[in-house]
Amino acid sequence: MRHIINLVLVSIVVFLSSCKSPYFTTVNDMRYIGGTVYLNSGKEISGQINSSLATYYTSNSYITVTEGNAKESQKIYLSDIKGINVRNTYYEPKLIDMGWGSDRMMFVKRLTKENSRIGLYELYQQHTNSTTNRRGYSSTYTTDDYSYYITMEGHPATEAWNLGGKHLTPNFEDKMSELVKDCPTLAEKIKRKDKGYFYAQVSLVEEKRIETMMNIIEEYNRCK
Repeated sequence: MRHIINLVLVSIVVFLSSCKSPYFTTVNDMRYIGGTVYLNSGKEISGQINSSLATYYTSNSYITVTEGNAKESQKIYLSDIKGINVRNTYYEPKLIDMGWGSDRMMFVKRLTKENSRIGLYELYQQHTNSTTNRRGYSSTYTTDDYSYYITMEGHPATEAWNLGGKHLTPNFEDKMSELVKDCPTLAEKIKRKDKGYFYAQVSLVEEKRIETMMNIIEEYNRCK
């Protein structure tokens, strides 16, 4: 009987230990990963960060951080967060279009410098898919998905638009030129659909959109 009890106790200890094992799929799906949270107030909090935004989200979502040897973690609401640094990569919370009619706050990787007038961000997600062969056997596999968003100077800090979304396409030349109309030379290049300053909604090559947007961002930053 004592042997059975000992086995049960060992199993419980192993289970509890495994619950706190570091786990990282994406910055929106991680457990006990070391990093720093930068608050809008200017305060910084370093510790083990938990984030489950990839699977669970509400309008009042939060992450948790355990500082140092603290026994309990603290909740930090997304509305209070300016950004986080995890694995030497900086992310910011942005309200983005997830493609099913509603916006959702997620952490996205910043690709442009902090004071850029137009910010470019990358959202990385992992999706689990399943397939069934001719014999009826099922298997699962994961796919990587990258999508890109911009923020505009003068707009809410958390507002982010998909490069292929309704705010920019169709009629990219009209919508984007209007957004940068305070830089007439740049706006005219976009309006004329000059090479390197235009992409169509039907363009499926993400690299083309990113290259075009970076050209626009760099010129817009120089136009002051």
